[in-house]
Amino acid sequence: MVATRVLSVVGSVSYDYLIYPMSLADSSSLSESRDKGELAQLVIRTGDADLVAQLLTAAAPKWNLEVTGPPLQPPASNSLKHNASSIVDLTCDTTSLQRPSRFEVLQIRQIGKRPAWHAPPVDKLAAASASTVIITGSGEAFQDVEPALDFLQKVKPKYIIHHTTRPLATGRLWDIIRNGPMVRDGVPDPDHLAVIIDAEDLRAEGISLSRSLSWEAAAEDFVRNLGSNGRLDTLVTCPNLIVRFGNEGVIHHRGRDAVDPKLYFQPRHMEQPHVQMLGLASAFTAGFALGFPDCDAGIRLGIAATNRLCQTGFVPNMDDHAPDYDISNIMENLSLKERVSTVSVPSSKISSGDSFSIFDGLTGDPAEVARQIVTLGPERALAHCSVRKFGQLQSADRIEQESLGSIVDTMHERLASNITTPTCIGVLGPVGSGKKFVATGLLDTVSERWPIRKLTYNTRVMGLEHLTNVCNTVRDNAADKHLTIVSFENCDSLIDGNSLLLDTFTSLMRYGGFRDGTHERRLGRCLLLFLVNQDPPRHESTPTPTQAEFKISRAIEDSTLIDNLHGAASLLGPNQSSLQDKLFAVRRAFMLRRLLQERHPHLEVNGTIKIDDAVLHALLFVPQYKHGLRGLEKILSTSRLTGRRKFDISALPPEEQIDMHVPDIRTFMAFLRSPKLPAVLRERLAEGLFERYKHQRRIMAQTPKEKEDLLSDRAMVDWDELSGELKESTRSQADDIPRKLRTVGYFMLEGEKNSDAMIHVPEFTKEDLDILEEMEHERFNAERLQRQWRMGPRNSKQRTTPFLVPWRDLEQKWKEVDRVMVECVPPILAKAGYRMYRMKATE
Repeated sequence: MVATRVLSVVGSVSYDYLIYPMSLADSSSLSESRDKGELAQLVIRTGDADLVAQLLTAAAPKWNLEVTGPPLQPPASNSLKHNASSIVDLTCDTTSLQRPSRFEVLQIRQIGKRPAWHAPPVDKLAAASASTVIITGSGEAFQDVEPALDFLQKVKPKYIIHHTTRPLATGRLWDIIRNGPMVRDGVPDPDHLAVIIDAEDLRAEGISLSRSLSWEAAAEDFVRNLGSNGRLDTLVTCPNLIVRFGNEGVIHHRGRDAVDPKLYFQPRHMEQPHVQMLGLASAFTAGFALGFPDCDAGIRLGIAATNRLCQTGFVPNMDDHAPDYDISNIMENLSLKERVSTVSVPSSKISSGDSFSIFDGLTGDPAEVARQIVTLGPERALAHCSVRKFGQLQSADRIEQESLGSIVDTMHERLASNITTPTCIGVLGPVGSGKKFVATGLLDTVSERWPIRKLTYNTRVMGLEHLTNVCNTVRDNAADKHLTIVSFENCDSLIDGNSLLLDTFTSLMRYGGFRDGTHERRLGRCLLLFLVNQDPPRHESTPTPTQAEFKISRAIEDSTLIDNLHGAASLLGPNQSSLQDKLFAVRRAFMLRRLLQERHPHLEVNGTIKIDDAVLHALLFVPQYKHGLRGLEKILSTSRLTGRRKFDISALPPEEQIDMHVPDIRTFMAFLRSPKLPAVLRERLAEGLFERYKHQRRIMAQTPKEKEDLLSDRAMVDWDELSGELKESTRSQADDIPRKLRTVGYFMLEGEKNSDAMIHVPEFTKEDLDILEEMEHERFNAERLQRQWRMGPRNSKQRTTPFLVPWRDLEQKWKEVDRVMVECVPPILAKAGYRMYRMKATE
């Protein structure tokens, strides 16, 4: 049996006064004359060190722990004055006759007072000389730090976990523990110390850390700015610094080691600025203590505990139905398999001024991810990547996430502050870049907090009188307590058109005023979205713009309309913006899957969309559509998919119709008909396959006659002497490798990739080979038939072969050839510098 771990929880204890509404069931006996909606009750719950001790005690039987917690402060004659740490307003559903199932935090009001040190008597910890001590609170903030110093001197713990709050890295207690506990003849051991802090406390100390833009931005700010406050030098060099970004992310920084920080994050969430629940830091500390000294396990268990606390909230207890922590459920069956992604933060790269991308670090191949987004869906294809949702809009691109995230923050900030002038947001991008869809996503995001009414207008056909009517509609909605969101489409028409209309818009944006006849009126609080068509970025091969085109482009950039926006997002859309734009297929994949789900839902079976690999390849990777998303929509709308179970090549519209929507039909058809590998790789793989084929034929030749026949076989010469047709046939076999890999859930990447989201596959399984050998024979049949081969004795010169038969009719020894030709793919790839991978399955 594993030896019992002894945990002692000490430090500050909070006394939180919870004010909660009474349920109708509890208030039924009170006078009917009282307003039941106003009735409330108060209960006191303890937090910090006491909550940590309660949580660990609940986990003790399973984790084989012995837990001692701090004694509680007895109520004083004036409890609110002497005990209270905060007053917390809770809310619940009071419309039901039943008692509420949970309470949610509405508001927290802190009460400024210095905490007292709480610790069990030292004589009760005699057996704890090799224990873990968990300290909550800042030593500098304690009313009297001497008891804390005396406690550590007598107990001499083996491990210390310190959840410290402001003021950070100061005081005598910090000076004693910052180098680690004294475990070897009075010498401190740094690795036995973990310090947990909240990002909010770092921000309060002057460390600039972004919030809710992207996890990359938060990590970069951490690397660049952690050392910007010289007073925190001992914190920066802490052996195990655990920084919590709300409940959604954690950075583990080893200040004494030359290793990159490690970011843990929840892929579908960003740090939340608003209060979610009380006691989250305590839950994380308790979970972390279960895994420490393994910091990775501790962080994962800590995140799992905080997630559980967020989900449960405060629940009615069994005694008096007052709100309480659901202690046992929070700590029950905590798992290291919590859905948390990890990525190393390249500190040297960031320090030199470069940025990094989580997507690149966790996926490896954007092309393969794009395919899986369409077929399997983003939840499975990007299970480990940071994906942000704005309504129905999803984004995996860091730049797009930060652009849209900053706009959402701006909207919420201005709307929450009750500013009485309009909030003006721009959505800029080429025709077909998805501006309307992005605008809808932003509206859905706003509607989660406020009751809204939506209006949409086309400025190309709008006159001054029409705009006045719009403004009056906004005022009427405001009188009904509704926030109006107005989308103005085709706003580029304002720039070189109706200057009087532009002047009116400018007045609205700057001052929130408009003229109605002879009256000056105020528009009031509202949200105005301006959708502006903007020329796309130009390829390196694109001709220099004409003077007129350049003038229009500059006019948009210099317009007063743009100058008066509170925020703007520039969209790239589904087209490839430059040769360096490797994520265009990923952006397009989100759009393509959504279109297929909306218009042809019968193609989706158990979450997987059935689409031919060649069709998907062409739709995703042709660089341009003439009108962006509109071009893609037109091709799908004219495809013959009614009643079909799979989107195959025959369902596509005729070439003449596709030609209307792509710049070069030849490029599209090339992607459709013969997706090829890079030339150098293609040649190396083809030569490898050819050599393996010859080797297998020699093994099969058993009799003298069979061995003699090999000498005259045109397919058994050296590669350089092989006929052009047979070379091209082998190259086609190499081109088919990616398709075969995708069939069994694998893909190929150059070099060795270290990613938590991918698993290296050294060889095929038996089940893989059973599928792939039949695929190879089907490919062989299709290729030979397309090249006008026919049944007959083996004769490459006459283009006859006896193998143009179904797989089931093929002789077993030739089935073995097909099996060998797919079994050899992993070593041939490895010789060419490539490896096979599969995406890690979601839990």
